[in-house]
Amino acid sequence: MEVRPALPEDFEEIHPLLLRFENPRMSRDDWRRMLFDLPWTVEEPHRGYVLRDGGAVVGFLGTIFSRREVGGVVHRFCNLSSWIVLPEHRGASFQLVLPVLALRSHTIVNLSPSAVAWEVFTGLGFRPLETAQALLLPLPRPGEMLRRRGAVTTDPAEMRAELDEGGRRILADMSGTLAAQALLRAGRRRCHVVATRSPWKGRWGLAHVQYASDWDLLWERAAPVSGALGRVLGTVGLRVDARHRRGALPPVAVEKRLPRAHLYRPADAGPGPRSVDGLYTEVVGQRW
Repeated sequence: MEVRPALPEDFEEIHPLLLRFENPRMSRDDWRRMLFDLPWTVEEPHRGYVLRDGGAVVGFLGTIFSRREVGGVVHRFCNLSSWIVLPEHRGASFQLVLPVLALRSHTIVNLSPSAVAWEVFTGLGFRPLETAQALLLPLPRPGEMLRRRGAVTTDPAEMRAELDEGGRRILADMSGTLAAQALLRAGRRRCHVVATRSPWKGRWGLAHVQYASDWDLLWERAAPVSGALGRVLGTVGLRVDARHRRGALPPVAVEKRLPRAHLYRPADAGPGPRSVDGLYTEVVGQRW
C-alpha cells in the first residue's frame, strides 16, 4: 500500500472510484474538469493523492489548488474534494490525509465533509468555516422596480469593460466552470457576483452566491441580482453563507443551520473566514 500524488494523466484510473459517489448528473468530462483539468492556472503539478495496492487504485483524495489576493497579500488555498477508499481498504484511508496535513503554506478548505470526514478533520484541528446559510426569495423594495433596468448585467463583454484587473481574471477563470456571473451597478459602485445552482425543494433551485466583490452592496440590492442569476441558472432565489450576511434578513428569508459545519485550516497568517469564499473550489464544477 502506498500513497502517490495524483497527476492529470491518472484520471482514467481514478474515474471508476468517482462513479461510486453515484451522482448521475456528473459526466466523465464533468469529473475531469472539476478535479483534473482545471480552467484556471495551477502551479502545483498534482490534483490530489491516490492510494495504490500493488499498483491498483483503491483510494483517492482530490486537492484543488489556487492562489488568491486577500488584502493585498497573495494566499495559497487547497480545497479538498472526493475522498473515497474502497471498503476493503478503509483502514488505510488516513494515509491519504497525511500529505494534506503537511501543506502548512496553504489554507485548506473542506466545503462538503461527510460525517466521517467531519469527525476526522475536526479531530485534526480544522475550524468551522460556516455553520448556517441564509435562503432568500428577494422581493424588490419600494421604488426598486424603477431602478432595476440596467442595474445588473450578465453579458461577459459588458462585465469585462467595467471590472478591474482582478475582476477580469475571475471572469475569465470562472467562464470555464458551471458558475453564472453577474455585475451589479449602483451609482459608481460595482459588485461582481459568481453563483452556482444548488438544489432546494423538488425541481426548484437557488443561486448559491460563491463570491461577491462587495457583499454590502449585494445585500442591499439582492432582488435584481436574484432575477438576473435566475434567468441564467433557472433558480428562484439566493443562498448566501451566513458569514457573508450583512444586516437583518429581508422579508421572505430564513437562516438555516447546516447539517455539518464547513471546515478550514488557515495557513500561518492566513485569511479569516470572511475572506474565504467558494471560488476555485469543487462547487463551481459540481452538477446538481
